[in-house]
Amino acid sequence: MDKQKVNVPGAEEFAKPRSRKNFFKAMAVAGVGAAAGSVAFSREARAQAAGDIEIANFALTLEFLEEEFYALALDAGVLSGDALAVVENLFEHESAHVDAITGLIEQFGGTPVAKPEFVFPPESLASQAGVLELANILEPTGVGAYLGAAPLIQSPDVLAAAGSIEGVEGEHVVAIRWLLGLVPFANEVFPKALTMDEVLAAVAPFIMGGMMDTGGTEYRSRGSFGRV
Repeated sequence: MDKQKVNVPGAEEFAKPRSRKNFFKAMAVAGVGAAAGSVAFSREARAQAAGDIEIANFALTLEFLEEEFYALALDAGVLSGDALAVVENLFEHESAHVDAITGLIEQFGGTPVAKPEFVFPPESLASQAGVLELANILEPTGVGAYLGAAPLIQSPDVLAAAGSIEGVEGEHVVAIRWLLGLVPFANEVFPKALTMDEVLAAVAPFIMGGMMDTGGTEYRSRGSFGRV
């Protein structure tokens, strides 16, 4: 059997611009657009949609967090070279994710959570190394959150959208590890799926007022991504 070459994206390749137009086109193919065409929901379907909206709102808060961090990192002026190009791309991706998830929630008749206030350790924005080190915490957490939530999602459209975003978040992990010089860049055969408690433990220090004070429905089960 011939050996197959696996190309792992490095910082230069990852930094190539990906427009929001192309991102939303991909999301539409994945099924987000189809969700908007649903005109009649049974009682069971409405209940399933409500659960999926709660999961989407949890994901939206995580995307807000990443978007805010990368915006502050760019404003800090501590990045240069490949790191600057990658973080600019990360910011654009997270902004597109925020827009896409917000639109998805609204299409299902839900109310997107309000963006909370965030706080980051001063050292995480004081140097390029600090930015990359915190990014190396946030990005794997995002991947694990999507993997943990996926089995709980009822709608195939929402699941397809979540899978599309999770794939991009996985690319983020590889890019950050490349910049940090961590070898191998893609070091997990099967990334770990995280429970809601595990995700909260990772991101709670950065969210003022707590993860649940974001305008969404109260979470009754902290181990089930808000499903009631």
